[in-house]
Amino acid sequence: MCFKNLPIEFDANGKASLREGVADPYSIAAAKTKGYVRRQEGPGAQLAAPPKLRDWSIDPVTRVAGALAVHTTLDLENRKAVDAYSRAMLFRGYEIILQGRDPRDAIDISSRACGVCGGVHATVSALGIEQAFGVKPPPLGVECRNLGEVGEMFYDHPLHLGLLAGPDYSTSLVAVTNPELVKKAEKTPAPGYEVHGFRTIKDIMDAMNPLTGKIYLESLEYTRRLLDAGVFAGISSGAILAGAVKCAAEIEAGTIVIVVCDGGWKYLSTGAYAGTLEEAESALEGQLWA
Repeated sequence: MCFKNLPIEFDANGKASLREGVADPYSIAAAKTKGYVRRQEGPGAQLAAPPKLRDWSIDPVTRVAGALAVHTTLDLENRKAVDAYSRAMLFRGYEIILQGRDPRDAIDISSRACGVCGGVHATVSALGIEQAFGVKPPPLGVECRNLGEVGEMFYDHPLHLGLLAGPDYSTSLVAVTNPELVKKAEKTPAPGYEVHGFRTIKDIMDAMNPLTGKIYLESLEYTRRLLDAGVFAGISSGAILAGAVKCAAEIEAGTIVIVVCDGGWKYLSTGAYAGTLEEAESALEGQLWA
């Protein structure tokens, strides 16, 4: 099992829990809020008195798997950051899982660290194994790996824009948090209209409305077309196919290659594949994935 090296145990019903006497890796301790601070060393310690430095943190940074935290020390008088660093605070234990295994297992196991950018983890694991063993793939092998990375980008970018970050900038969300920006967007022309067909920034924001916008519904439609062809693909693959169809309409001859980057099993609970397209859209109404 993947979990054989982790300090957990399973009961008769398969429920996992930490072994007795093992500290909770997710426990936190409340810290007193800092006011003005002075660094004991480094750039901040050299500033003239009185100190005008303040710690400023973004923790967590949203839409980042792994609970990223960014910490900075700001010089308020000179309007400069004198110190900054980031941390990935979530303990996942992949290093522990890999202990005692065949090194090649790292390529498959580490890719499960993220549902968005798993290919990157697999590639880095392969590079690490090559360095550890002193081996070098042939040129064609490197090209094949690079093509895999390109496929990862085709999957990663539509997923991040359409399902993760995109809804944060949609009309339905911004109208609640910053309605004045929606009014401004209505009057702001969208660059590249002749390419994408959206006249204003608000048109783009409308298209990114979660589960109801044009971009998302296009992705859903073409995902179902892939299913009709016998390919059980996910919604991100549908988005790529929708773009490929548009490109095909603009050329007289040629070959267009797409990457089927995600599987439909991840979306089974959404109702995206049940009934008619209209029924699927209705089932998705009100759902929001983060």
